[in-house]
Amino acid sequence: MADGGAIDAEIIEEVMYIWDPSPRALFIATGSILVVGIILAATFQSIVESYNSTTNSQLGGDEVSIEWGESIFMPRHEECVDEENGQDLPEFGIGYEPSISISSNGNMFITAHKDLRWGGEDSPIPLILDPDDPGPWWACTDGQDTTWDYWASWFWASYDNGSSWDHGENFGPTPGNMLFANYLAGGSECLGDEGDISVDATDTVYYLDTTLEDNWWHTLTDQGTEYATGVCQRMNTMAADDRPWVAAQGDGIIHYLGNSGVSPPECTGDSGRYWYYHSEDGGNTFSQCYSVPGGWSTIASQRHGPYVYIAQEDADTQTGTVVVRISDDHGRGTGLGDGTWDQPVEVGIREGNCPEGYPVVNTNEGGTVAVVWADCPYGSTGAWEIRFAISYDYGVNWSSWNVSHIEGIQMYPFVSISDGDLVSLAFYGLDFEDGGLDGEYVVGEEWYLYAGALRSPQEGDSWDFKVADPSPLHVVTAYEQAEGDVHALHDFFETVISPDETWLGIAYQVNIGQHPFEENEEQRYIKFVRGNVSST
Repeated sequence: MADGGAIDAEIIEEVMYIWDPSPRALFIATGSILVVGIILAATFQSIVESYNSTTNSQLGGDEVSIEWGESIFMPRHEECVDEENGQDLPEFGIGYEPSISISSNGNMFITAHKDLRWGGEDSPIPLILDPDDPGPWWACTDGQDTTWDYWASWFWASYDNGSSWDHGENFGPTPGNMLFANYLAGGSECLGDEGDISVDATDTVYYLDTTLEDNWWHTLTDQGTEYATGVCQRMNTMAADDRPWVAAQGDGIIHYLGNSGVSPPECTGDSGRYWYYHSEDGGNTFSQCYSVPGGWSTIASQRHGPYVYIAQEDADTQTGTVVVRISDDHGRGTGLGDGTWDQPVEVGIREGNCPEGYPVVNTNEGGTVAVVWADCPYGSTGAWEIRFAISYDYGVNWSSWNVSHIEGIQMYPFVSISDGDLVSLAFYGLDFEDGGLDGEYVVGEEWYLYAGALRSPQEGDSWDFKVADPSPLHVVTAYEQAEGDVHALHDFFETVISPDETWLGIAYQVNIGQHPFEENEEQRYIKFVRGNVSST
């Protein structure tokens, strides 16, 4: 701007110098003045553009400060605490890959894989070939007489904003066992290996638990305080599901996205990894089973509005794009091509094929949609990147950029969005430059839980990520270094934002102590941590 002003002054001085009243001079002067006007206009335009550019770059999202509290381990039932079963922390639940959801009054619900092989001499399925192995699917000697969830995935509930957790109310004993459920028709019920939870607009909680044999529904009404399903409800869909994703909206509209490498027998003749099911009666019946072609995927929906979003890798390939599929009518229809779902929208690139690299999508009632995913262009043990995309108009227009925080591995990022456009991101991170170790992915490197939040982020903004739990989640072992194994913390974890936007909640995994009967594995526990939010 200073140089431009100097040039303009020199031109004006030159014009004044050549001024005289003769016709020829007047013609020359008029021409010079015209040139001056053009130059001044161009200069002014340049100044305005420069100002706008500078201003817009500074109009990013509002920074948010988070004060993290003390983390909490998820509990076992008292009758299932066994001091002799090999756990370092026998009073807490062994598990991994937690999902968390929240109701409109702040009640929260967590489910997780249960490491069920922590029994003893009373295991109902002893392995004759290896008497020291407790056998599969057994977590509590008295569990068959006391509580449902020892045959199923973990389920915990908090009714005090995360200060304490228990196993939920009014759950009865689960009948039968895995052996009879999976191999003799008509056997056991309510078995589960991996689940997901969602809450609809009426604050009904839908909990889907899956095995390779079938899926089981549990429904909790009244802000998740009343168990309404009886023992459980068989879905009769999607055998061989390896990962269920559930989204709920309206009054009992449920979207179920399952991961199966084979075509479910109740579906069409399509093929693919992901399959979409639709229910409008709270999971009593499902319809519209069809394939969703592409790679790793997740699903989200508005609770009150009609929009549903599926974020997905465009293909099972090393590189490519992340796409979003959009329905503005509650996911209704008979397939992806019948007009209910729009054609996929590209929201960003992929430069590597990260292990379980789920692109995670979330949304709110105002039309904000966000997707976050991990990228590993330098291989699984090289430096990873986190990419983020956001739309403020229901997925029509998108901004996408790199939000990486550390030089290291940034795994399983998760996004949550409040109705006030508070956007939180969290990930498992291993910083190559932290700790003074010689090398990159080497013995002794520590994994931590990172999280941050911004209000209404704009392209180019960066989150002020902080460690949410000062204790490391895991320490790299010699075996992991030698094998290039980065899977110690498994496939994902999840976060929520409180309805009043005053705190964040995270359910996550931590590894403690050696596993007593799994080589090169540690004991896996589920924790919860809450962070209080304030504007800066």
